[in-house]
Amino acid sequence: MLFGMVKNQYAPLNTMPALQVSTFDYLLPKTKIALDAIEPRDASKLLCWENGHITDHVFSELPQCLSPGDLLIANDTKVISARMQGFTDSGHAIEIFLLNPLNDNWTQWEVMVGNKRKFKLGMKAYVGGIGINEIKSSKPFDILYLTWIDRSENHIEFILPNPLFTMADAIAHFGKIPLPPYIDRPIMDSDSHRYQTVFAKTMGAVAAPTAALHFTQSLRIKLQDRGVNFSFLTLHVGAGTFKPMTANTADKHIMHGERFEIGADLLDRVMHQLLADGGRVVAIGTTSMRVLESLYYLGIKAMRGQDPGILESAEPYKADAFTFKGKTIDTLEALESLREYCLLQGGILCGYTYIFIVEGFQFRICDGLITNFHQPKSTLLMLVSAFVGKEWRNIYRHALEKGYHFLSYGDGSLLWKEKIKA
Repeated sequence: MLFGMVKNQYAPLNTMPALQVSTFDYLLPKTKIALDAIEPRDASKLLCWENGHITDHVFSELPQCLSPGDLLIANDTKVISARMQGFTDSGHAIEIFLLNPLNDNWTQWEVMVGNKRKFKLGMKAYVGGIGINEIKSSKPFDILYLTWIDRSENHIEFILPNPLFTMADAIAHFGKIPLPPYIDRPIMDSDSHRYQTVFAKTMGAVAAPTAALHFTQSLRIKLQDRGVNFSFLTLHVGAGTFKPMTANTADKHIMHGERFEIGADLLDRVMHQLLADGGRVVAIGTTSMRVLESLYYLGIKAMRGQDPGILESAEPYKADAFTFKGKTIDTLEALESLREYCLLQGGILCGYTYIFIVEGFQFRICDGLITNFHQPKSTLLMLVSAFVGKEWRNIYRHALEKGYHFLSYGDGSLLWKEKIKA
């Protein structure tokens, strides 16, 4: 029987662990935070960790760290020029940061507004030009107007300057690529290219899936020549990825949600890999991992007749997380259920995942993770800890001692799932 071929070795926790956030702290000197991207992309350092053993490489040596038949899964989201400078019609400077589109043509957005107190309900604001006088004297096609839809919810509407414009055109024309807050320098023209991955295709992210910034087209060819395969999904990285943890324990943290899109072909590839003898799935980045590890729980929701287009952060930790009608559901069975649902939707599933991966989470899909080095006391560091166990401290200590650079423009690592001793 197909579904009986992968043994279920998991037990529910009943609740999200109340892990102390302070235990995920470490000293990160500012000198270790990369402010600029290295060239070429795959000249960055690569730390490989497996079951307590660390080796140091450059990223171009990734093929020798993988095996023929491994499946790499990348996030193909593309960063939009989400940061816009403008003025209210009373002349006050404001900044608009795009967060989430509210309609299909992208004219309505949830945003963050800098100097919001000067942008009052009933006012218009303008993006374009270099000042309010220049804006008012500009040609209509050079100005993007915006008004409030709901000021309390930070919802705005843009008025396109040209009916032939799309909002995507307007964003590219009027906006700038948003760099993370810890890259403390002015945005440069090179960032518009360098802060995109070679896989970037589907517009919608406000931050890059940075683990993939190390890949080049030539490295991809070398990996494929070695017999390493690629597959793709989409998760539009949101500003919440930089949100600091303000709660003292993990169970009290309000996890941000992010939009994802997967195809039935991805589910086919993953199921084939799980059935293959020695087949391994490697997530390129925490964003890919968050989607992949959501799939099992979304599949069970599809079996239950619930909406598989949303996964709340607490769901993987509930007492009935692994069951349907009193039966424990194995990974392949849940994925097949999700695949059937996906096919009914035309082969594509779109939704939101709020998944929060912490110590005690049951990894079902990913064997490996390619990722950068993350901020102290962050949800991403907690994900790494869940994957490799308490070894994360040794990994990060080694990286600091050996001169690795951290965060978005920093160096990378290849981590394999912690092997639990019998």
